[in-house]
Amino acid sequence: MNDANLKYPIPLTPPIVAVADPEDGLLKTVTLNGPVPVQVMVWPAAEPGYYFKLMLNGVTVGDKRIITKEDVAYEMITVHLDEQLLSEEGEYQLGYMTVSPNTESQSPSPELTLRVDRSKPGAALLGPMIFSNEEIGEQLTGLLPGYAGMAKGDVIQTLCNQANGPSHVVQADELTIRPIEITFKRELLESAGIETATIEYFVTDRAGNQSIISTPAMLKLHE
Repeated sequence: MNDANLKYPIPLTPPIVAVADPEDGLLKTVTLNGPVPVQVMVWPAAEPGYYFKLMLNGVTVGDKRIITKEDVAYEMITVHLDEQLLSEEGEYQLGYMTVSPNTESQSPSPELTLRVDRSKPGAALLGPMIFSNEEIGEQLTGLLPGYAGMAKGDVIQTLCNQANGPSHVVQADELTIRPIEITFKRELLESAGIETATIEYFVTDRAGNQSIISTPAMLKLHE
């Protein structure tokens, strides 16, 4: 008998949280406005009267879910995790504990990781985009300085004279190797019909947290 069999005497699968990112368990902030749905597969040894409770960081939480005669092995049961238990930023380990009513024997399931991110990218300051002093042709490329909390998957939305400009999704190599470049067409820069274009941007991270608006960069369109 190996260690896995000793830890899990009955075959249990980890819970499933469909609203979490499958890559790293990140939960979008909008999903934390209400109870988080969690799916648990009915384990083969379950009988009517058996029950399970969710476990968060090793502690049982919420109400117990009793197995009924209508619950069929390998089918999914949906329960809900109180969103208030995920109020703090960080990582959580989610599993469940099965209990036999006859022997009161307990078996913990494997766990999955959930991540909660409530920090706005850029913190209290986003610097302006940087443009060279070159004459504006048909298009102009701006360089975006790094900002606090910059991460792969962040969406940068530019604003040109307060209207939406081009957007950009941050790539992994832009965190360390190359700067972020965003190109503006002259047509967009001149669309407001004024001599100076105001370029700003804001950032939305993968969790849905939105930054403040950046410090503006002012571009003189005509000498």
